[in-house]
Order: sequence, then structure tokens, then C-alpha cells
Amino acid sequence: MKKKRIMASFPIRILAVSIPGLLAGLFLNVTRTMGLTSGALNLVVTARYVLSQIITFLAPLIIIGLVASSIISVKKAPTPVTAPIVRITYFSMLGAAAFASVLGYLIIPKLPVSTDSLSFRFLPDTLFELPIPAPVSALSALVLAILLALGACWTNAVRTKELLQEFRGITLSLMSRILLPLLPAYIGLSLCTLAYQGYFIKYLPLLLLALIIIIPAYMVWVLVLYHIAGSYAGEKAWGILKNYIPVCKMALRTHSSTAVEKYSQEAADKCVPLDSELIKEAIPLFTQIHHCGSVLAEVFFAMMISRILYGSVPAPGTMVIFSILLATCSIGTPGLPWGTVMVSLGTLTGILKFGDSGMALMFAVFALNDAFAAACNATCDGAAALFLTGYVKRHDFSNRL
Repeated sequence: MKKKRIMASFPIRILAVSIPGLLAGLFLNVTRTMGLTSGALNLVVTARYVLSQIITFLAPLIIIGLVASSIISVKKAPTPVTAPIVRITYFSMLGAAAFASVLGYLIIPKLPVSTDSLSFRFLPDTLFELPIPAPVSALSALVLAILLALGACWTNAVRTKELLQEFRGITLSLMSRILLPLLPAYIGLSLCTLAYQGYFIKYLPLLLLALIIIIPAYMVWVLVLYHIAGSYAGEKAWGILKNYIPVCKMALRTHSSTAVEKYSQEAADKCVPLDSELIKEAIPLFTQIHHCGSVLAEVFFAMMISRILYGSVPAPGTMVIFSILLATCSIGTPGLPWGTVMVSLGTLTGILKFGDSGMALMFAVFALNDAFAAACNATCDGAAALFLTGYVKRHDFSNRL
């Protein structure tokens, strides 16, 4: 219960440290000629460096612990519709990532972003070096988790499965006792340095613009997904979408698509085109692993932050790899609040080469957007259920359900 309370309050804690961190950075900028300010800035940079090393070290462990155990859980007691549910979820998130990427390439390069680094203040060096290299890279951790879990399932390695499930518990404990307490401090310190350098004030309008753009983007994606699902299933999708409006409102209040499973089930029961026996199994799994709204937001925010801090939008090939890994990791975080952005720490640093400031901005912006992402996730579960209905009709699962 304590762990759940800590996780549930995490977005609020992020916002609570963001404003003081930014104000402290602005104060250090104004008083930069004072000797005391220089010493304080040295401490800020050093503390951020140490926290960054710890967080980077934990990132691949989180990927291994969550993804491997999730694959084992799905394959532990599979049903005929388990594989279609996972495939529908995966391709839905890939589609959301592709939509966000196209939107980003159409809008972000046209924004007026200054690349003159001389206009920003430089940070002092850290007081000492404490390198803590990660045991494996983010990509290696993901491949290891998938292969290890699949191998354990194929060979029915009972002890290995038990070990991976125990490792998931260890991972969640590390997250709740180490990562989640450290992340707010790390984000506050990083935003402090950004404000001191002058990045935040100059690019605040662009960050606010990203938050404004992403909300209608959610709406467009919901309509697109429901239209495709209705066409595929040969059913009218808009009645299902209407029934899911209360679910969307509840997700906006709770900031969690998993927390509205009961309401999603009730909404699905009202939808005549959806098979009642089918959705009893499908809805709980969709609410846990279907995070298309979170994926959409993170891809777009990553492109915007990359343009602001590093001067350019990532290449299309890089975004393809990032999107594939992000969708894969997102399936591996069932029931974990903020699972998508948590498990993407390794891909942000390993694929997009985000530094401390980039990761801090991602968490801060995502905290402001969290409720809308959860609402998109929950609303799109109805479209995913409609996709599954069409799949079952086409493949005649009636005698296997």
C-alpha cells in the first residue's frame, strides 16, 4: 500500500520540485557575480552528476526486471486471444508513435529555435568524478530480457521463471525506495541548471506550445484509431466511443489508465458489438499494457526537447528504433504508474543520447501532461477491444473461447 501511495503521488512530487528548482536557477543567474553563488552552483552540478550516475545505472536493471517478468506472466496461462491482444496493443502503440513522429517532423523543424550556444551560460565542472557505468546498455538489456524470458518459457525453466518474478519484485523495490525518491531531486537540480544557463526562460513558450499541440493530437489519434477499428471489424465505432467518454473523464481525474479498469469494463459491457465473454478477458489486459497515448506524448516531447537542447530533431531512422523499443518496453510495464516514461530512461539516454537536462525536461513536461495521456490510453481501449472483436470474427475463435 505504501509503495502504491508513493507511485501515485509521483507526478505531484515532480511538479513540487520543478518550480523551486527553476526559481533557484533564476536566482543563481541574477547573483552569478557573487562568490557564494559560484560555490552553490558547484554543489548543484556535482549533486546532479551523482544522481545521474545512479539513475543511469538503474535504467537497464528496470528494463530487465519488468519486461522479462511481464513476458513470463503473459505466457504463464495463455488463452487463444492472448496473442492477438498483445499484437493489437503493440501495433496500436507503434501507430501512435508513427503519428507523433510525422506530426513532429511537420511542425518542430519550422519552429524558431536558436542554436547559438554562446548566448547561454556555461556550467562549472563537478567537484569530483564518481563514474558508475551501467552493467549493460539499454538495447542490450531489452534484448536480454526478451530472449531470457522466451527461453525460460520455451524450456519451462521453472526456477528461472521464479527467479525472474523475484527479480521483478526487487526491481519494483529499487524503484520505490531509490529511483522514485531520487528522481524529484534530480529533476529539480537539472531544471535549476537549465534556468541558470538561460535555456528554460528562452524556450518556455516552445514547451508550452508542445503541451498545447499534444492535446488535439490525442483527439485526432482517438478518432483515427476508432475509425480504423470500426472499418476492420465491420461495426459502427462511434457508439463505442460515446460509451467510453465517462472512462476518459475518470482517467483525467485519476491520472491512471489502469485505475479505471472497472469503468472500462462497464463501458465495454454497454457496447453491443463487443462480445461479453471476450471483453471480460481482454479489457483487464488492455488497461494494463495498452499505453498508446503515453507513447504518442513521449515521442513528440522527445523530438521537441531534442530540437531545443541539442539543436535538431533526431533522424527518422533513430526515431524508428526509439519507437520500436519504446512500444516494446511499454508492453512490459503492466499496472505500473508512469511505467512508460520510467522504463524509457534507458532508451532516452541510449538511443536519443539525452543528457541530464533532456531527461529532466521529459519528466517535468510529462508530469504536466500525465492526465491527458492516461485519458487517451483508457479511451483507446475501446478501439482495441473492437479490433479484437473483428480479429475473432475473421479467425473463427468461437469454439476456442
